[in-house]
Amino acid sequence: MQEVRAAVIGTGVMGRKYAQMIAEGKAGALRLTAVVCRSAGAQQWAKDTLPDTVRVCPNAEALYDYAEEFDAVLVVTPHKTHPALVMQAFAHGKHVLCDKPSANALAPALEMNRAAEKSGLVFAMMFHQRRYKKYMRLKKLLNDGSLGEIKRVQLENSRYFRTWMYHRSGSWRSSWAGEGGGALLNQGQHILDIWQWLFGMPESIYAAIPYGKYNDFMVDDEATLLMEYPQQRTATFILSTGEGSYTERLEIVGTKGTALLEKDTLTLHTYTPDTETYRRTADCTERQQLTETTTTEQFAPQAEPYPEMLANFADAILHGTPLTAPGVEGVRALELTDAAYLSAWLGEKLTLPLDADRFEQELQKHIQEEQANG
Repeated sequence: MQEVRAAVIGTGVMGRKYAQMIAEGKAGALRLTAVVCRSAGAQQWAKDTLPDTVRVCPNAEALYDYAEEFDAVLVVTPHKTHPALVMQAFAHGKHVLCDKPSANALAPALEMNRAAEKSGLVFAMMFHQRRYKKYMRLKKLLNDGSLGEIKRVQLENSRYFRTWMYHRSGSWRSSWAGEGGGALLNQGQHILDIWQWLFGMPESIYAAIPYGKYNDFMVDDEATLLMEYPQQRTATFILSTGEGSYTERLEIVGTKGTALLEKDTLTLHTYTPDTETYRRTADCTERQQLTETTTTEQFAPQAEPYPEMLANFADAILHGTPLTAPGVEGVRALELTDAAYLSAWLGEKLTLPLDADRFEQELQKHIQEEQANG
């Protein structure tokens, strides 16, 4: 096989973007053979925009009537529908690239992961920010031990400002019933994925979430998470979608150095000797004898690496190339999200792994409350 024939399920904003990239030959060895468009408007868009060779189907069931025409599917639909569509694809022997997040809650995501592992097929997740050069640089610093033992991490992010028009752009958005959450489950998935990719999963989490702080709904548009890791490493994660100023700030404090990433500028402070050695051996009371070297790295603006992610998916199918973001890892950002929601609802610090059934019970209570309030 020299190419991977792909079908795109879902033609909203991102589904159309991926379909066009593949159709225009910008996705490596992927070739577009079909799209699933539920609405008449989306079907007309496909007929007007995509090559005549691309089959247009009204739903996933109709797509699989032509299962011999494609090898893989891209699932680009509302969060709640991801697990069923992904598992349907596996049942038909198709490889899957799923848009984030894995699901609207942890339990169905875990079921999806079990199906993926049983299938033996390629399963990828669209966490494209792992290919941002600035995060790849941080990953290398951490893997190389350049910062020493990590003691503290702090993140603050208000990149994704969202208006009321956005929140009402889909009937399922920004609700417990339709989306399964708010900012953490949507915009926060990319940031939380980078977080766990860099630092791993914490032992415990406590969340303060002022639900509906900026908008008239019951889900989150801001969240503050406090996380604890082994060896007394502490971490703070702050996300807001309602602030006027654009902030992207990540500070990593280690014994050999501190890395501060602000938007696309990385400032490194390295210490000689490392602070643990200095603390024990210095014959002074403060930093007088600690040598600190400061360097700055500037990252050029980078186009969103969707084409690279699509090409990586195809290469994994054809050549066994390691995936940038294996699909089964998508559950980690979702687990952090659901743990934060449950912590805020209960007012408790929670230990991980999260009890998915306990979360589901609480989620259903909030869905019922949301529906009762109209």
